[in-house]
Amino acid sequence: QDDPNTTFYSWKMSKNGKLTGYAGITLSLSYRLNDYLGIKCVQSIILHDSAGKQAGLTHIGLDFYDDIIGLRSRHFEASASFGPMWYYRRGWTDIEAYIHDPNFMRLSKKGNWESKFIWHAGQIQLAARLTPEYDLTAILFPGHPFLYAFALGAQRQTTIGL
Repeated sequence: QDDPNTTFYSWKMSKNGKLTGYAGITLSLSYRLNDYLGIKCVQSIILHDSAGKQAGLTHIGLDFYDDIIGLRSRHFEASASFGPMWYYRRGWTDIEAYIHDPNFMRLSKKGNWESKFIWHAGQIQLAARLTPEYDLTAILFPGHPFLYAFALGAQRQTTIGL
């Protein structure tokens, strides 16, 4: 949907501001219960969002692996987790052109933080094995219909024996 706030986005990647860049770090912890199912916790720390503010994204969900549909590869792994997502950011109320939409983001009492809790969210991840320890990853956080985030990066596989 159209958003009047895209006029001040500093990292616009499209003219209408629906596609913007950000800089951040994502930490992910996944516990694989069996070949098909696991639990995933994700914490993204966004150092610079589309308005130049700090933000974060927290997700926890059931993680389903590609083995469930019979895809087995030594070079690729796909997974999809389903569960709630909480998006929060430093308040944009100090930006002169900002128009707060209470239907999209909840404003804290002091107005210094905004947040959105989305029950029906998740994470879709595709990992390409580079070495036995390192993967190249592409991640999509679909928080339909409010927020989508896409990230590219690398991850290190670590196995902890319990």
